[in-house]
Amino acid sequence: MPAGARGPVFLVSQNFRAILKYNNSTSYALAVGHLADRLSGAGTFAGVWPADNPPLGRSGRVLLQQGLARRGFDPGASNGTLGASTRAAIRAFQQSLGLPEDGYAGEQLLVHLKGAEPQP
Repeated sequence: MPAGARGPVFLVSQNFRAILKYNNSTSYALAVGHLADRLSGAGTFAGVWPADNPPLGRSGRVLLQQGLARRGFDPGASNGTLGASTRAAIRAFQQSLGLPEDGYAGEQLLVHLKGAEPQP
């Protein structure tokens, strides 16, 4: 679910993981897999990407990691990289709010995080 619970869902195999070892970008791995599917005669994507919750850029991911840490959800280092610890912290935070636990770091999640933080 690279676009969160409201976006398209992909069934991936070990080939997907192998592509990620070459380039650790979900978008890249999906593009390579989709190209291979199209070359073998498969159709286009069936789902649509939601446009109202874009993924966070690096600075937004750092803010997200810092906010998660302040709220007691351990994302690991605040370096803007969405590793396993950050995704686990995102899912735990989503669960605490009763949101779908998809681990997606979109703008709406940052808004939820800012709204959940105590104001100075």
